[in-house]
Amino acid sequence: MSIKLEIEPAFSTAYQRYAGFLPGDTLRLYVRTSGPGTGGLFYAIEKDEYMADDAIFEVEGLRFVIRPSDFWYFDGGELRYNPLYGEYGFSFSNPLLEG
Repeated sequence: MSIKLEIEPAFSTAYQRYAGFLPGDTLRLYVRTSGPGTGGLFYAIEKDEYMADDAIFEVEGLRFVIRPSDFWYFDGGELRYNPLYGEYGFSFSNPLLEG
């Protein structure tokens, strides 16, 4: 299964500039349930290794990967750099999950 995800180039360059990731690094994008009783979700990014079934998105020198178990949330979405949320803050929107 493949997924469609738009990652803005400024998103990748912000993570290189502020978080110290380097061209060629692999970063895993994933979604998890937040603290006990909240029922909410949060997005996370961490340095990782590519796995055989991952979706891969190469943007401005960084490789972003997503496990198949997280495809449902990212498919059809857009990741954008948003300085309102800090030096390497981002916004995520997914029209397929709205309304």
